[in-house]
Amino acid sequence: MANNNIPIIIVFSFLFLVAFAGFLSKKFEAAKIDSLAEWSLAGKRFGAFIVWFLLGGDIYTAYTLLAVPGLAYNSGAFAFFAVSYVIMEYPILFLTIPRLWNVSKKYNFITAGDYVEKVFDSKFLGAVVALVGIFAELPYIGLQIFGMRYMLSLTGLKPDIAIAVSLMIVILFTIFSGIRAAAVTSFIKDFFIWGMVLFLIIFIPIHYFGGFGEMFSWLNKNQPSKSLIPSGGMVTFGTLAFGSAGALFLYPHSINGAYTSKSADAIRKNAVFMPLYNIMLIFITVLGFAALYVVPGIKNSNMAVPMMLYKTFGPYITAFFGGIIILGSMVPASIMALSSANLFTKNIYQNLINRDISDRSQEIMSKIAVGFIIALALYLSIMINPLLIIKLQLIGGMIILQLFPLIFLPLFTNRVSKIPAAISVSGGLFTVFYLLHIVDWNIIYKKIYIGLWGIFTEIFLLLVFTFLFKPVENISLDDYLDA
Repeated sequence: MANNNIPIIIVFSFLFLVAFAGFLSKKFEAAKIDSLAEWSLAGKRFGAFIVWFLLGGDIYTAYTLLAVPGLAYNSGAFAFFAVSYVIMEYPILFLTIPRLWNVSKKYNFITAGDYVEKVFDSKFLGAVVALVGIFAELPYIGLQIFGMRYMLSLTGLKPDIAIAVSLMIVILFTIFSGIRAAAVTSFIKDFFIWGMVLFLIIFIPIHYFGGFGEMFSWLNKNQPSKSLIPSGGMVTFGTLAFGSAGALFLYPHSINGAYTSKSADAIRKNAVFMPLYNIMLIFITVLGFAALYVVPGIKNSNMAVPMMLYKTFGPYITAFFGGIIILGSMVPASIMALSSANLFTKNIYQNLINRDISDRSQEIMSKIAVGFIIALALYLSIMINPLLIIKLQLIGGMIILQLFPLIFLPLFTNRVSKIPAAISVSGGLFTVFYLLHIVDWNIIYKKIYIGLWGIFTEIFLLLVFTFLFKPVENISLDDYLDA
């Protein structure tokens, strides 16, 4: 690939741009960052516009830019499940997260674990939420590292050096500026990513095919099996999309991003306008179809877009696009690590080790945990086969979905108490791992997404046990309403 220093300079220019913005962001929505709530939630003062970019930075990551077209390259139209599930997610966001924000504001919750601990009067269940959340986030951060590695492999720069530098920048600006760093850098990230995707979706089809119609005509003629979802695959497509939608805003980083809002109404506005991001996701998917023509026969489908870029534009412009994709890795890695660190500090360390820890010490502990979590994710990405990291991330999505009775259900009813909730979540997690084992760690059982089999188990157990116990009264249903 490239064997001179120009691609290296281009990539490092993006790294320094992000570093500069990340450190400068401490002055954004300025306040004295001397508490965990200020550092990790910006005092819950972000408006709808800022939160739009912050949540977009969470959802539309570097790995999304490579994996979704890679899935289209490998599996054809089935890749549009990603578009479908994100569309399904926004009604869920509209109905649930504003209520969660209202109660978090009233009781000064910082994590979802804080909320679960209060609503069920159970430090144990709060710790369960923390452990499941951290387990789900680690491979998610690992995937962002793989996204960097795939692009850097074409620039002539040793990937491990650039990855180590970029992650050190993430650790430092997250420690220094907290969530403000993710917010400010998300503006930069989305500006470049939107520009890149809009350019590519216009240039690639015209350059290679003469237009969109010609591209899809070629696809229908030469790759007919990838033009349509197989007739027997619609149940799998639908359940995978629905289950993924249910899991998305149970992830700690999604909840943390929403918690930064200054009002529940700001979150509702985002639920209305965030589907605009799906336009970009559709374009990204279509690029995978174009790659079938431009770079046929690639074994690692995640390299389809990077290889297409390199073949089309050469090393210098590919390095420019690679720098953009690295931006798309650094922003979500920051907020994923920050939200996981808060779960560790608030719901594991404080609850199980040191209940008298001061607020200032909590902030320090979370900052230390940010570095540890990113370093652990980097270690796992180096030591573990990429396919295993991908599988762990898919498993993480299935187990995070099982937190539904603990986080989403109490938003609408106080009828479910601690013991039925604990039994149902245990049953859901057992079902997920049991089915994963018998299908050799696939994500589908009898054409249905395994995460939903866990939800079916939870619903059954809730119906059996809920009415045997008294309703919870720790949080009034009125507390979930707008003030």
